[in-house]
Amino acid sequence: MEWKRRSGRLLAVGMLLFGLLVTTAFLRTNFSLFLPVAEELEFVFQLMVAGTVVAILRNEAGMSTFGVFGPVILAFSWVILGPFWGFLTVAYVFVVSALARVAISDLDLGTAHRVASLLVVAAIGLFVLEAVGQLQNIPSLQSALIFPIVITAWYAERFVGSVDETGWPPAARRLGATLVAIAAGYAIVSYEPLISFVIHTPETWVALVALNIFLGAVTETRLSEYVRFRAIRRSLGSKRPGEILTMRVRNREFVGKYNPRSVMGAFDKEKMKKTLHGLSIPTPQTYLVAEGQSDFDELRELLAETDKLAIKPMGGSGGRGILVVRGRDDATGEFLTNRGRMDLDGVVTHTRNICVGGVADYGARTKAIVEAFITPEKMLADRTTGGVPDLRVITLQGFPVMAMVRLPTEESDGTANIHSGAVAVAVDIETGESSGGYQQTHDRFIDAHPDTGASLEFTIPNWDDVLATACRGAIASNLGYTGVDIVFDEEAGPMILEINRRPGLGIQNANMAGLLRRLRFVEANGEPDQFRSAEERVERAQEWARTNWETLAKPPAERDARTEMPPTEVSQ
Repeated sequence: MEWKRRSGRLLAVGMLLFGLLVTTAFLRTNFSLFLPVAEELEFVFQLMVAGTVVAILRNEAGMSTFGVFGPVILAFSWVILGPFWGFLTVAYVFVVSALARVAISDLDLGTAHRVASLLVVAAIGLFVLEAVGQLQNIPSLQSALIFPIVITAWYAERFVGSVDETGWPPAARRLGATLVAIAAGYAIVSYEPLISFVIHTPETWVALVALNIFLGAVTETRLSEYVRFRAIRRSLGSKRPGEILTMRVRNREFVGKYNPRSVMGAFDKEKMKKTLHGLSIPTPQTYLVAEGQSDFDELRELLAETDKLAIKPMGGSGGRGILVVRGRDDATGEFLTNRGRMDLDGVVTHTRNICVGGVADYGARTKAIVEAFITPEKMLADRTTGGVPDLRVITLQGFPVMAMVRLPTEESDGTANIHSGAVAVAVDIETGESSGGYQQTHDRFIDAHPDTGASLEFTIPNWDDVLATACRGAIASNLGYTGVDIVFDEEAGPMILEINRRPGLGIQNANMAGLLRRLRFVEANGEPDQFRSAEERVERAQEWARTNWETLAKPPAERDARTEMPPTEVSQ
């Protein structure tokens, strides 16, 4: 099946390139007729080159920018206005739009009206810019382009939204990468000899398509990943660098292979919760799935009975849009939340805002899940200053292969997101013992929590049962490759909070071990056990961990069966 799929893809690519080559041959034969048109449409060829440059920065260098088309279009505005006025115009509109975005943040307008408001503000800013250009006779300001202005306003929307959800450092890094991509695109497309060569050489048009296809297909490690995992690479040495799982390999060979789009699309948070509840797999109680007005009325009634719960977007990730209600101030009646004090209307409005697309990219409508509040068990909670610690277990075919505990910090604003500053603590698959922490935002290994000074050495109680719970959730999801998040409630014990379809790669730094080697080992040795129970898969994975994922132990059932056979049966 895999061979047929690859053959089909190669055939499609071959047909595309063949068609382009035929077109190029025709153009080359009759180029004297087409050259005047090509020279008149210089921007088309600038677009070809700039798009390729931005793609290389994103895919090969690993820079996270606000899209691909946006930096290309803004680079064109710099070509027209010049780098100084181009940057000044973009910065002006960005600042005006960002200030407007901050001013209306607390109004919960929903994405559609919020973005429309920013477009109006950007249009007013554009008018002022043009007026100043005409009154002061500044030609560059009179050439401001509306489309780049619209994109800049959208960047301001996304930047402020990112700051609200992930904090300043990640948002600033992404904005900085976007500016670098714009500058690189401008530098390339403004180099006339290169663009002239592309215009006069139709063969380069096909070459650019082939280059993008080739790089997209063969690149396995981004430049940023060499930097991100440099400590592991030094530890593994020059003979074993291929043990590290990179984003491209994860997406292509594990997410793409084991998590079919049909399953991923159907298995949202609501489906996950229904599945876990239905199979009696521990998970926080679900009070309500909100979508319409009747649900918001039901939420009001619920808040009259309880003052502790969590509200999450159905398709959210990285903590975006989550509202945690931790209690109520009896004197004022206000709810105490992770977003400050809110009255009843404020909580309901936030929930409604989730449903109408207020926290989703591009304003997509969604649902909000209202579930029970987690009171963290003391062993992990006492090591932090707040928030809910959790355990991430990576599984393949239902086998646990790597684990870490994520401890919130003040820097992460109480979330367990390691990209925002939470501490990742390696946990041994065999024993459940921790072995020191890693803080990704500072690229440092630590032995104590940065806020509390608490030791990062501990052992998770009932470790085998905890792993079995994670594996049962992974098996129930029908996803072959998962990251199962488990929280430890003070009363209910370990519960599955989330089953991630594209788990991140930072767990490798925490464990100072490459994930790819373990995944390949499971692929080679786990297939015969795919019908075994979660407990049996845990036992098998722990045997592999005991031998450092290098020696294949006999399956437990086979070993036990041989041990129990009478000698006469063996001799037969």
